Amino acid sequence: MIAIGAQGTAVALGLWMIGLGVLMAVAPRRALAALAAMGGTARVHFGEMGLRLIAGAALMVVSGASRFPQALWLIGAFLIVSAVVLMLLPRRWHSAYSRWWAARIPVWAVRVVAPTSVLIGAVLIWTVV
Repeated sequence: MIAIGAQGTAVALGLWMIGLGVLMAVAPRRALAALAAMGGTARVHFGEMGLRLIAGAALMVVSGASRFPQALWLIGAFLIVSAVVLMLLPRRWHSAYSRWWAARIPVWAVRVVAPTSVLIGAVLIWTVV
């Protein structure tokens, strides 16, 4: 039952990456505004970290039944460790870092990397299904 839930969560993560790529392609300024908002409030900060923890745990659980078990396990572990680190650091650092990047990434670059997000999402779904 846990494995099925982890697989569903991994597929949802893949769909999220595809949706993010579409947003980046069609509304890059909106994507940059969303990036700038990360860590802006405690709810957004801890909500993002909670979702990151769930996604990381799902990838680790489903990794054994995937096409690339070591890669998914490492990515899941990275997501979990990075979420814990960000939860322990002052939220204002996360907020400042997000705003700093959002102000420096050009709109054209967001559109250029958008297909990468779509590809990552599709490969993730293919890997776990």
